[in-house]
Amino acid sequence: MKIKTLVLTFLCAASPLAAQAFEGSVTMSTYSDNGTPHPISYMIKGGKMRFDIGSGQMSVVLDPTAQRMIVIMNAQRMYMEREFASAVASAQQQAGMKNPSVVRTGRMETVAGYKCEHVTITDDDGSAVDSCLSSELGAFRMPAASNPMSPQKEPGWMTQLGPNNFPLKVTKGGKVVMEVTAIEKKSLDAALFAPPEGYQSFAMPKRP
Repeated sequence: MKIKTLVLTFLCAASPLAAQAFEGSVTMSTYSDNGTPHPISYMIKGGKMRFDIGSGQMSVVLDPTAQRMIVIMNAQRMYMEREFASAVASAQQQAGMKNPSVVRTGRMETVAGYKCEHVTITDDDGSAVDSCLSSELGAFRMPAASNPMSPQKEPGWMTQLGPNNFPLKVTKGGKVVMEVTAIEKKSLDAALFAPPEGYQSFAMPKRP
């Protein structure tokens, strides 16, 4: 897949206290309509998240509390910092997103060694989504096939997760669309979540 289709956009607000409860790495797979898995690995520390994309050619660091992101172009040794809250709000408003309903079932499951509760959420297209939510990993960002410089609308059910609900398995239309496969709790270097030393800062030109 092309790098631009792998770059991740993440739109939800986060609770700093809840997000700091977990530090380490999470590996998951998202599934296309034909069942093809797409593995995604990322790191979490202090509420921030880092995703390495395209065999390390690009990295994206998100700070949900500050509502800012860092896009790191490793091949070019350059990085860009960007505020994403207003862009996300604009994309959601233009899409006319509705407010889905949320029903907690009380049914529990263990995924990748962590307990989660199954929650039924009505998506903004009227379909039901089953999401098994954990409260141990903090907030969540949904990987989307979009450009981080231009955030797109995320699924409506995502906006209902809240600051301390991390989906470990998501099923829609009888098919698993996302599932966490491994969780490793470990200490991470804070430098991984900041602009790399020696990299040059750049900015996207403003559109008229």
